[in-house]
Amino acid sequence: MKRRDFLKLAGALSLAGCAGTAASKGRVVVIGGGYGGATAAKYIRLWDPSIEVVMVERENVFTSCPISNLVLGGYRSMDDIRRGYDGLRTHGVQIVNDEATAVDAAKKVVRLQRGGDLTYDRLIVSPGVDFLFGEVEGYADAMNSGRVLHAWKAGSQTVELRKQLVAMKDGGVYVLSVPTAPYRCPPGPYERT
Repeated sequence: MKRRDFLKLAGALSLAGCAGTAASKGRVVVIGGGYGGATAAKYIRLWDPSIEVVMVERENVFTSCPISNLVLGGYRSMDDIRRGYDGLRTHGVQIVNDEATAVDAAKKVVRLQRGGDLTYDRLIVSPGVDFLFGEVEGYADAMNSGRVLHAWKAGSQTVELRKQLVAMKDGGVYVLSVPTAPYRCPPGPYERT
């Protein structure tokens, strides 16, 4: 059996409980529109279009962090590494531009930041990770100054870091610190060097 066929079968088996009957459509809520959430939402709809899929994502577009190295190197622009969610909509995925703030597993309800709840039959939680800037004394202030950039989350900081690198004199020095594990994207710091 080919690896691709095995992965398709394994994914289909894990979702077997999500399939509804014609009389009773199931609803899957996906929290997060990154690689994991968007892929899950798309393939659930492809495997069974009778399942209602609702994806909750706070951003209007997906920005590929791994490909942001090409922006830093000047080979691509930010527009090249961004994608909207219209492709998912064509597959019948409903996009809710909001942030999930709580999950009541007993009631099968997701609470949204802007108010309102989403009920579900099955839930996929794939929100990605975020930063705890307040954990290191002085770091939040340094970040707010604009002089210190992490650029670990592709977006405005990627553009600013690119500007700093372009403005740097040949032979200039930059500092890159690898945090203690666990952290977002373990190969990330090594890809930046």
